[in-house]
Amino acid sequence: MWKVNIEITISSDDDTKEEKKIQVQIEESIPDGFQNLDKWEQCVRNVGFKSMRELFKNGIGLHEEKVLSEYTHCKEIKNDKHCYDKSCHMVRCGQREFTLKTAFGEVRFPRQRMFCKTCGKWLIPLNDALGLHDDENEKSTIGFKELSGLCSVNQPYRLASDMIRQVTQDPDIVSHEHVRQLVQEEGRLVRQMEEENRKDAVFCFIKSLQNNPSGYHPYSGRMYICLDGVFVRSNSGKDRFHEGKVGFICTDARESAGNRLRILNKRYVSSFEDSYVFGGRLRGEALRLAIRLYKEVFIIGDGARWIREIREQCFPGTIYILDWYHLKEKLYRALRITLPDTSMKDTYTKFSTYLWMGLKENALNELKLLYNQLITEGKQSLLSQHEGLEELIGYIESNWEGIVDYHRLSQSGYVISIMDWKIWTPNFEFIDRHCMMESYEKNIILG
Repeated sequence: MWKVNIEITISSDDDTKEEKKIQVQIEESIPDGFQNLDKWEQCVRNVGFKSMRELFKNGIGLHEEKVLSEYTHCKEIKNDKHCYDKSCHMVRCGQREFTLKTAFGEVRFPRQRMFCKTCGKWLIPLNDALGLHDDENEKSTIGFKELSGLCSVNQPYRLASDMIRQVTQDPDIVSHEHVRQLVQEEGRLVRQMEEENRKDAVFCFIKSLQNNPSGYHPYSGRMYICLDGVFVRSNSGKDRFHEGKVGFICTDARESAGNRLRILNKRYVSSFEDSYVFGGRLRGEALRLAIRLYKEVFIIGDGARWIREIREQCFPGTIYILDWYHLKEKLYRALRITLPDTSMKDTYTKFSTYLWMGLKENALNELKLLYNQLITEGKQSLLSQHEGLEELIGYIESNWEGIVDYHRLSQSGYVISIMDWKIWTPNFEFIDRHCMMESYEKNIILG
């Protein structure tokens, strides 16, 4: 038999210098003594979690004693101030148990129930002191909600609930449906906060117009708005996916952080809604970063139609850059499908050089010549394949404005791809959580 004793001393807040102690004692036995390291580890962990739950429970009990000692029933309100009727006669009438989900398992503790004979009302003072009510969302601590969100980032809710049970060492703490409800509620709060921020952004925009009516650009730096799609598996059907739109806004302000450069000003936006709604949110975040005060603002994207629509509707006058990484990937896949391996490498090098140097007319003209040549050779079936040469030519024509002199811009220190300066990939964890808040049971597909 071995024992774990935990003792915490809490000093009262008043001037009496009184001290109250919380003592938690857990006793755990190990059958047949110490057998191996793995069983000993599990035993120690079980005792640790039991200790945390008991300590949490006793701490609430100690706080309730203080609440009850100071509690007075407020009968009426006059002149915006509480007027306490000393004639209110309060009596204690038993206890009611409450179950709270925490980061270390479920904790059950009693709450003192009281009855006001003067007003004829039942009261539980601890409810108001700790915000404990019958709402399901108020039966979980912030720590538990954060744990549920983190476990739901890259896996379905059923697997997330299994992970939560393992982490908390409580096999009955939560179901996958409860995890889904928590995620939905947190997502609603996130969106509510974003709406409030957008209202502030509009106010700042109006203020900037008043302070800068001439349109003078006091910031010499650049602003980048990087857009991409994240496909999420939907629970609406087998093998069905839903595209989440993700935006990353930043300026070129940097500071050294070891061997890396830290981005000083940045914002993230995501949505499963249409481009009109997403564009409005994106515009609001850009206003918060004072987009109007920057002379150069760039939209960087993979060429999707919704990205071009957002630029036209929400960011007119900005400079569009077709993401270099996606452009060269499109070129490589189309040539890989269309040409034999013997000539593919040299052809890819030639066309990628054209595009890298901004010679898009040369690239398009020669791609069309290659297209006609393959038709003459009777290879129409290769041209019309998904991601084939025909699709590549249409892709270049649709994003003509966004194909720039990548070499010159790169040499001048401009961002030409969402992969530049590692501004995108290190933040996938945040993006995953943000998209997850929209309530889809999914697997994130990145890349």
